[in-house]
Amino acid sequence: MTTSPPDARTHDRPTLAVVGATGRFARALVAAMALHDDPWGEIRLLSPRLTTSTLPVRGREQQIDVLTEHSFDGVDIALFNLPTEQTRPWSRRAVAAGATVVDASGAHRLDDDVPLVVPGINDAALAHRPTGVVAIPGPITWALVDAAHVLHRAWELQLLTVTGLIAADSRAEGGVSRLRSELSALAETPKVGLSPGDVRAATSDLPSTSPFPAPLGMNVIPWVGRPAGDGWTTAERALEAEIRKILDIPHVPVIATLVQVPVVSAHSMSIHARLARPVHPDKVARVFTEAPALVVVDTPVGGEVPTPVDVVGIDPRFVGRIRQPEGLRHNVELFLSSDTVRRGAGAMLDIAGQLAGTGSPT
Repeated sequence: MTTSPPDARTHDRPTLAVVGATGRFARALVAAMALHDDPWGEIRLLSPRLTTSTLPVRGREQQIDVLTEHSFDGVDIALFNLPTEQTRPWSRRAVAAGATVVDASGAHRLDDDVPLVVPGINDAALAHRPTGVVAIPGPITWALVDAAHVLHRAWELQLLTVTGLIAADSRAEGGVSRLRSELSALAETPKVGLSPGDVRAATSDLPSTSPFPAPLGMNVIPWVGRPAGDGWTTAERALEAEIRKILDIPHVPVIATLVQVPVVSAHSMSIHARLARPVHPDKVARVFTEAPALVVVDTPVGGEVPTPVDVVGIDPRFVGRIRQPEGLRHNVELFLSSDTVRRGAGAMLDIAGQLAGTGSPT
């Protein structure tokens, strides 16, 4: 195990800090570094709690250091992946020390003075960051934003209605662990799922502190997030607000229903879009095919349709089931699946790379 010594910093190259360097997102982030340019003189891995974990950086196992008040000395760009309640105080310290923060939490996404950036869609927003903070969307938004952007750019969105099929890792590793425990318990119960209450009974011996409001194994739960009033959830409202902000469509209705499904990772979306101009499914398929990292998988007769198990662990987002309701020439329906963990990690590094060449916050 090796660590980067303090004097290893190359002073004519920027220093990068990864804050919250534990968990699946951090692993995806360092894995994505191997696929990106390396402009960094030093990379620091930081965590708010003491850990003996390491991550492979530049081919070496690097120790994760505990956050202190001096952790941001000399840091140019800090990539934050902390819980929301920890993000604001630590990000303030980072900015005060001279760093630009790129934040993956929900702490800053909807702040008026913080750009919410998706590389390749609204890069120009990076030019105005008065607080020294740049936000990226939440994991659920990553599943939708690329397709929504393509539709809006080509035909101008007037209405977007979405049913999101949300994987267990939306509740981090605790959600995945709970799903696996439930599936193990259900596998030991013959004919479970055929009688009222039998799934709940079969999982009743598991700890009661589930991250889900109902059993997820052999089930779906039409509730993701916390109550947000009027029957909506916080996750649904966040998806709506983030899409509007990124695409700069504040007056376009975005209606979301999010459903937790027994999938380990990768979210899927069923999308209905009403557009300002007439559209044809074949044209939609061509435009998606030409878009970066969107792959059209749409041969239902042969079983080729987007599914989460086919996109997990890869960068392309799969789009299919492209069709149009009869007589509604301004409308299109489609389905997509996306590994949003990899998508968010790659975007964070893209933003950091752009910031490394843009100087100090404006």
